Amino acid sequence: MNYTGRVFAIGVVALFNICRYIYYHYYLELPFEMTFFILTIIFLTIAWWCGKQFDRAKYFSEKDPLTDTYNRRTIEQNFLKMVLTCKKENKKLGIVMVDLDNFKDINDTYGHHIGDQALIHIANKITESAGKNDLVARWGGDEFVILMSNINANYIQDFKKKVEKGDFDGLLSLKASIGYSTYPDDGESFQELVRQADYLMYKEKVERKPSILKEVE
Repeated sequence: MNYTGRVFAIGVVALFNICRYIYYHYYLELPFEMTFFILTIIFLTIAWWCGKQFDRAKYFSEKDPLTDTYNRRTIEQNFLKMVLTCKKENKKLGIVMVDLDNFKDINDTYGHHIGDQALIHIANKITESAGKNDLVARWGGDEFVILMSNINANYIQDFKKKVEKGDFDGLLSLKASIGYSTYPDDGESFQELVRQADYLMYKEKVERKPSILKEVE
């Protein structure tokens, strides 16, 4: 959670009190009273509280509370902005879908609390492995989507290795299926690119599970 609302509210109140100080002391030539400082503290406290409520509302409107990644609405809203940025910088914009393998088995074997911890762990891995200008969002359940600003096949392979590196809580090694699509090669709308990335992600998943592949066929 950032402090944008709190900083803005405190700044406005501080500016107001500076103006109030100048007006009362220099123009009206009134002596200082303790009430001036008391009221200033009260105004700053109220401003901090109001700013905090704004920051909380903004956080929950943009973020997934479990994994602290963005939610799907936020990433959809930022798609066109990142398209324009990548065009200016002559970079390829990609949409990457990540799905945690065997998540149901993790829940059934270790319980939902460990399942939640596994989601937090994989979300942290994804965020650490993504670029500083990339956006990571929880798409739903154990699926994540990343808006990746400089994508290529080699980068995806390195990204997958980083995400899967290490064990989770000393219990198991988490694996993930990944699919990606590129703007504008695989589509120009957000929905088209998500469908393509999701298809390739699911294809990778079923190729490692022949029983599921047979059911699909």
